[in-house]
Amino acid sequence: MISRTAGVALTALSLVYLWFAVPHGWIPHDEGMIGQSAERVLAGGVPHVDYEEPYTGGLTLLHAAAFKVLGVNLLYPRWLLFAGAILAQAITFVVLRRYLGPLGAALGAWIALGWSFPNYFAALPSWWVLICALACVWAFTRYVETGWLRYAAAAGVAAGASILIKQTGLYVLVALVMALLYCEPGRERGTAGWRLLRLACVGTSLAALALALAVLRTRLALTEVLYLLLPIAACSMLLLKDGGGIDDRSSGSRGFLLAPATALAAAAVPLLCFVAPYIFNGQIHTLLNGLFILPQKRLQFASMGMPSPEWLIAGVPVVVAVMKFPQLRRSSAVTDPRVAATAAGLVGVVLGLLSVYDRTSYQLTWHSIRGFAALLPIVSCWLIFSGRIEDPKQRGILFGFVSMLAWASLVQFPFGAPIYFCYTTPLIVIAAVVTAGNTGALRRTLVGGLAALLLVFSLAVMNRGYVYNLGQEYLSYDAGTALDLPRADLFVGGDDAATYRRVVELVRFYRVSGNLVAGPDCPEVYFLTGQFSPSGTLFDFFATDESETKGLQALPGWTDAEVVVMNHRPIFSPRLTTRAIRRIRRMFPNMEEVGPFEVRWR
Repeated sequence: MISRTAGVALTALSLVYLWFAVPHGWIPHDEGMIGQSAERVLAGGVPHVDYEEPYTGGLTLLHAAAFKVLGVNLLYPRWLLFAGAILAQAITFVVLRRYLGPLGAALGAWIALGWSFPNYFAALPSWWVLICALACVWAFTRYVETGWLRYAAAAGVAAGASILIKQTGLYVLVALVMALLYCEPGRERGTAGWRLLRLACVGTSLAALALALAVLRTRLALTEVLYLLLPIAACSMLLLKDGGGIDDRSSGSRGFLLAPATALAAAAVPLLCFVAPYIFNGQIHTLLNGLFILPQKRLQFASMGMPSPEWLIAGVPVVVAVMKFPQLRRSSAVTDPRVAATAAGLVGVVLGLLSVYDRTSYQLTWHSIRGFAALLPIVSCWLIFSGRIEDPKQRGILFGFVSMLAWASLVQFPFGAPIYFCYTTPLIVIAAVVTAGNTGALRRTLVGGLAALLLVFSLAVMNRGYVYNLGQEYLSYDAGTALDLPRADLFVGGDDAATYRRVVELVRFYRVSGNLVAGPDCPEVYFLTGQFSPSGTLFDFFATDESETKGLQALPGWTDAEVVVMNHRPIFSPRLTTRAIRRIRRMFPNMEEVGPFEVRWR
């Protein structure tokens, strides 16, 4: 009882730790995108119709509701995300508790948290897709354990919600369907039921692999193959070879393929509710263009490759740590479990702290986990296929988790920045524990040392830096200066605070009744000043080809503008041409340079 209470208390303490991260740090254009899209909906706009929504739009509706109830402020979407993070931590602890004691589960939940939310606490869709994925695998686990279809339906609703939040939520649904098919009770070989089940498994596995290839086709380099495609291929091959063969008498009463069908039907409910208004208003073509065609421009302007293939080798020692090896003879105090565990823990702590000072230690730790995430689904599928896991339910649960991990990892394409890896780390922790639990390796000394390393590295190194240097080296980041603007009760770096206060002050003073035109890629300037982009775009690379080639002067509202803010260091879109800058400076002769911005007025 004491151990259970301590485990719950430690998990709750992790949420207190996260609470302090809620208002701190930002990437300006991300916050501007979140705020401006929600405010457009609040003003009656329709995603993909009245403005160019980068994602599906469901999360924007939620943020708009928060603005309507609480007021227009960037802090409120973050508190919604904090509520979602509470759910994520609860799910992580509950799932880990099946394989670990209370304190071990709390430690695992701390590691999952340290490697995820605090590193960049912004109310972005990818965090919510992670939350939905965790809810999905928890419901799937309960379905395998109980056979109750209500849990398959709950998993389907979570998968459908993830698609509403971001297009990549489709990966969650694919992983769920594959897992449910794998857990279908086997039929007698040669019967019609057996043939239909095999057809469903074969068709789904091949279709899933084809989908992964279609997603990766624009940049199918060796690094994408190793980190992203091979884990999915391993899951597809296991479903192809071994799917629908679980011999579980307790599930024999379930209808044929009823669980996958129930999940798909449940996933369709939130999607139909979202799509229905577009159908009734004859705007389905606009919606499809915004969901599938327009995002393809990200491949050109917002793209980053995965780590070098050589770094994958760094993940091998972590795989070794979660695999079962023959027990060594305990003939001396040196091999006493308590002594060995203490020594391994101390070594992990020292290595974690060393990453503060040594760039090589930092990158070895970081890339070992990133490589491990790619290797884990492959190793786990081999364990299942080789018969190392005898319990059919545990085989199904493990396949569900590694399948979800393999597909969730596709969020790193086409923009493989280190923070995108953090959108999957709680799934990695859970899948690793499930794998280790099914191979009898959880009590091994190496796992304890690894856990100490990961916890210290996350809390002392990752969380004390920021997203800008994540995955590269440790650089402390001070986000302790209040932005002190009516629409953003956030704490950011001192330079950012001074820059945006001055930009907002200038725009408000010199803009009387005309338009504000800002760009390229200045959604935060529009939001912080309470204006909308005349073009209806949040990032200029989403605009028409004419705007991309001619620059800012091609945007609507240009002739009526009173104030222009030129961004000379856009993150994604091309910079303004020299010709465009000269014309702007002639038409708006008064100016002040503020950080990367040039504010000009008539």
